[in-house]
Amino acid sequence: MKLKPIAFTVDTLEQAENVIIENKHFKIKPILHFKNYLTEGFGCDFILTFKNILISKFGRYSFKLYVDCGFNNGLSINLATKKIEYIKLRGSSIMLSKIKNIANKNSISLNPSFNIVDCRNRKNIHSKLIKLYSKD
Repeated sequence: MKLKPIAFTVDTLEQAENVIIENKHFKIKPILHFKNYLTEGFGCDFILTFKNILISKFGRYSFKLYVDCGFNNGLSINLATKKIEYIKLRGSSIMLSKIKNIANKNSISLNPSFNIVDCRNRKNIHSKLIKLYSKD
């Protein structure tokens, strides 16, 4: 039985850096998850700037992003054209099928299934990662 990949919810750059550094010890590429309120409040530019800062520090292939767009179809289309790896979107089946076509053209995964770990209020991420990856 194949296990679901694990996504880590982060709010700040420091949390994202800690998750990436700790996952390097386990030789696993982390998936950083952004909640809906961050994308609604700050917009697409925040996510892209966040991604560019992390790329400059850790390299392009050391992490992936998973963004929750809620019911905002425009934001999901914008993120799909900007090549964000994973997008979560809720809405009608007609709109989801149209946005799925856009995502497929840009090789983006729409509504993937992940186990989400909340790392926003954790001081010691290393102990949580040991518990998560010791089951494998």
